[in-house]
Amino acid sequence: MSKNIFLHLFILKILFVLAGCAGKAVPSDPSACPPAGVPSVPAWPVEALPEVNFAMPQRVDQAVQISDTPLISGPTQNALATAYQQRFFAPWRMTGSSVSAADAFWAVSGLGKKQGYAENMQPYPRQRWEQIIALQNMAAYPSMAVPAIITRNTALRALPSMRPFFLDPSRPGEGFPFDYLQNSALWLGTPVLLAHASADRAWYFVETAFAVGWVRAEDIAIAGEQFRNQYTTSALAALLHDDLSLLNEQGQFLGQTHIGALFPLLGEQDETLRLGVPVRNAHGNAEMHTVALAHANAARMPLALTSQNVAQIADAMHGQLYGWGGMFENRDCSSTMRDLFTVFGLWLPRNSTQQAQAGRFIALHTLSPDEKITTILRSGQPFVSLIWLQGHIGLYLGTDAAGQPLMLHSIWGLRTELPTGGTGRAIAGRLVISTLRPGEDRTDVRKNAFLERVRGITLLGQ
Repeated sequence: MSKNIFLHLFILKILFVLAGCAGKAVPSDPSACPPAGVPSVPAWPVEALPEVNFAMPQRVDQAVQISDTPLISGPTQNALATAYQQRFFAPWRMTGSSVSAADAFWAVSGLGKKQGYAENMQPYPRQRWEQIIALQNMAAYPSMAVPAIITRNTALRALPSMRPFFLDPSRPGEGFPFDYLQNSALWLGTPVLLAHASADRAWYFVETAFAVGWVRAEDIAIAGEQFRNQYTTSALAALLHDDLSLLNEQGQFLGQTHIGALFPLLGEQDETLRLGVPVRNAHGNAEMHTVALAHANAARMPLALTSQNVAQIADAMHGQLYGWGGMFENRDCSSTMRDLFTVFGLWLPRNSTQQAQAGRFIALHTLSPDEKITTILRSGQPFVSLIWLQGHIGLYLGTDAAGQPLMLHSIWGLRTELPTGGTGRAIAGRLVISTLRPGEDRTDVRKNAFLERVRGITLLGQ
C-alpha cells in the first residue's frame, strides 16, 4: 500500500471518530447529536486559537533591575500588616451576616435572565437551574452566624453547585473559562462566617474578609472559641511557594496550598518555622496541627517590601496558567495581585476595580496613549504601583531596555480583528510580563488597543 493511500485511510478514520457523539470532550461540530428538543450552539472553530508571544524575559529578576532597598518604610509596612491581620480575622468577630438577601442571591436574577450554557456547551438545563435555586432555601436566609475555617482549598461559588454557567461560547471572550458561578478560590486556612445552609446541608453560604458565596460543607470546619483563641496569635506566617504540601510532625499529609495562604506562626528556629494548620475532625470541628516549613518556603508576615522580594514571589508564580475566579486553583489578574501582596502585609480587595482604589489613584483615561506612558514613567513607582484597565489589573515593574513600561499580569487573551470582520481572541492564558502594547507585533491586533483601555495607576502604601 502506498504512503499516500495509507495517509488517506488514516485521515478518513480520524474524521469518522470525530463524527461520533460519544467519548469526546470537544466535538468538531457541537450541533451533532444534540439532546432532543434542545437548541444547538454555533460550532467552535476546529483550528487551535492563536497564541500571543512575548519577546521580553518572562522572569522578573531577568526583565528589570531589582534591589534590597525598602519600597516603603518599615513602620508603614508594619502598620499595614497589622491592619491586614485585623481584616483577615474579621469574619470571626461578626455576630451576624452583613450581606443582604438581594446581594447573597444576586445570581438568581442576574443570571436567571440570561441564556446560559452548561459544561457540554449546550443550553443550561432548566431543571438543573430550578433545583439549584431551590437548594438555596432563600426564605430562611440568614439562618446562622457561626465562625468557621476553610480546611482545604476550595471554590467560592455564586450558587450551591460546582457545575459551570457559561454565556454564549460562540462569542469571543465567553464560554470556557468564564464560568459566571465562580467567585473566587479560598485557600486552606481562610477564616469565614457561616451565614446560611443549603436545604440539603451540603453547602454553606459564607462571608470571608474579601468575598462571599457558597462553599462545600466538607471543606469547612467549625471554629470553636478555644480554637479561635489559639489560632489568632500575634504573628502570622505567609507561604512563599505554590503547591506546598503541609505535613504534621508525624509526617501525615494535612493539605496542600499556595502563595497567599496565611497561618499562625507558633515558633521560629534557625532552619524552620512552626505553623499552625487547621484540620477538620470527625465531628466537623477545627483542630490545629503543627507543621514545620523551611525558611525558603515560609516567612513571618510581613516580608520586607523590596523589589528583590517582590520579584522572588512573582517568579515563584512564573508562567502560572490563567484561572478565572481561581478556577483549578490558578489565578486571574486580581487574585495574582492579592496573593502577591499578602506576603508583604498589604491588603487588596478581590476584584480589579476595588484594587484600583486601594492606594493613591492617578487617573489616565482622558490622556492619549503616549501621554499615559509618560505619566506612568513619571509618577509610577516600580513594584508598588498597579496599572488598571476596566476589568483588568497588573503590577508596574519598571521599564525595558527601550524605556517602555513593563507590566506583570495574568491575562486570558487579546482582542483580534478577523479578516472577515468581527473580533476574535489571541490567547495568552497565563501570567506574563509585557509592555503596554502586547500583541502589537501581530497583524490582527490593533495598535494602541491595550493602551487605550488603561484608565489609571494606583500607588500602594500611600
